[in-house]
Amino acid sequence: MKYKKGIVLKNGEELLLRSLRAEDAQEVLDICKRTADETLNLMRYADEWRLTPEQEREHIHHMEIGPKSLMLGAFVRDRLVGIASIAPPSPVDRARHRASLGISILKAYWGKGIGTAMMQALIDQAEKTAIEQLELQVVSTNEAAIHLYERHGFKTFACHPRMLKYRDGQYADMLLMMLDLRKNS
Repeated sequence: MKYKKGIVLKNGEELLLRSLRAEDAQEVLDICKRTADETLNLMRYADEWRLTPEQEREHIHHMEIGPKSLMLGAFVRDRLVGIASIAPPSPVDRARHRASLGISILKAYWGKGIGTAMMQALIDQAEKTAIEQLELQVVSTNEAAIHLYERHGFKTFACHPRMLKYRDGQYADMLLMMLDLRKNS
């Protein structure tokens, strides 16, 4: 799926949301590692990002040609500061109505409206492609993200206890959230 839209942020800066392209692969890998270093709210540590730029290019290409997939980049002053995506969890008919959603933004850009803009773009695209249900997982202590998701209509439907175990031995629960996009549901 292709997407491109300019937005003015709360602080007056311009944000460009656009579909990521194969040539963005190295920048995508760099931001994945940086955001993983900045927070414990993501699934992996920075040193666990082992994809090569070629593998990331291939992943981006598959997302780009997928009829219900979107891999979105948030650019401020031509710099990638956030990534988000929606993708069906499986190509089988019984799961085609669903899509998983993920989002990460560099910490220096939190609270500027980028998450809100990205969420709305993903929801709009999901609705255009007849996705009926968006699903995501969020660390139970990530209050800012939970608030963002709830503002967009997501509801918690389960808690996965101790889903993450950090290297220091601490655990984190993961909330499973869903947004029902069916009209009149």
